[in-house]
Amino acid sequence: MKRSLERQKKKAGYRIRLLLLSVELIFTAIFLWGWEPSQALAKTSEFFWNDYGTIAHALGGIGDKTYLNSRESFLASYQMGCRLFEVDLTKTSDGVWVCRHSWNQPLGQWDGDKKQVLSSEEFLSRPLYGKYTPMTLEDLLILLKDYPDAFVMLDSKQYSVRNYQRTIEDYADYLEIAQNAGVSEVAGQLIPEIYNQVMFSGTALLYEFPAYIYSLWQEYSLEEIQDIASFCEERGILAAAVSREYWSQEIQDIFDEKGIRVYIYTVNDPEEASYYREEGAAGVCSDSLVS
Repeated sequence: MKRSLERQKKKAGYRIRLLLLSVELIFTAIFLWGWEPSQALAKTSEFFWNDYGTIAHALGGIGDKTYLNSRESFLASYQMGCRLFEVDLTKTSDGVWVCRHSWNQPLGQWDGDKKQVLSSEEFLSRPLYGKYTPMTLEDLLILLKDYPDAFVMLDSKQYSVRNYQRTIEDYADYLEIAQNAGVSEVAGQLIPEIYNQVMFSGTALLYEFPAYIYSLWQEYSLEEIQDIASFCEERGILAAAVSREYWSQEIQDIFDEKGIRVYIYTVNDPEEASYYREEGAAGVCSDSLVS
């Protein structure tokens, strides 16, 4: 009897792996054939990168506090004129999507410096640094409904090209959260931040987002940059985010040749921001230089 159950479990496990492999092959084929945004399921708000010179990092910093992703961060940045934001997303221990960069830093929500993964109840009941309001993704989406001219870039931290299946699952979650909260329309205010080419195909399957930004989060060769810029041009991805650690004039020139706007992150010094703009960058992602 025991061996029979084990065989059944192995067969079930095999069927699951076979299903996942089939899904993987389907999405790989879609990616290789190409997926045009016009094939997606919905039309969203108009968005023009030319309108934005600054992106509020983690919804914007307050004073000397950064990576807040808080309600107050969004409101303060908005009041200062910012209309384009970046938010970090992660899950609580009970599987709720929340606005937080990671669980590595306490941000005043627990004592000590060791990593902790809070439950949604713990997360929401503990103000950041004792005074800033933490938000679930649902909270942010509901807030966005009151600010229809604001757009938010979603940083989901899916760096691996093997994670496109998870990307689809995650973005399906985001859209379902908006729908269940009664604010489906705010999906038109969301901009996927992608880290590899397959992420584009995955997210485009679900929704026609108003724009995309390709984020270069590590060091790349100039040949890789050329490939990324060509992909962006082909797919109509009109912006790239480049870490200040890896930016160079050569990289800037490659994207300029393709008509792709470059945003440098994370820049909090006005003179440094001016330098990048003088060298051709469209703008910066910043904790403090919001406008």
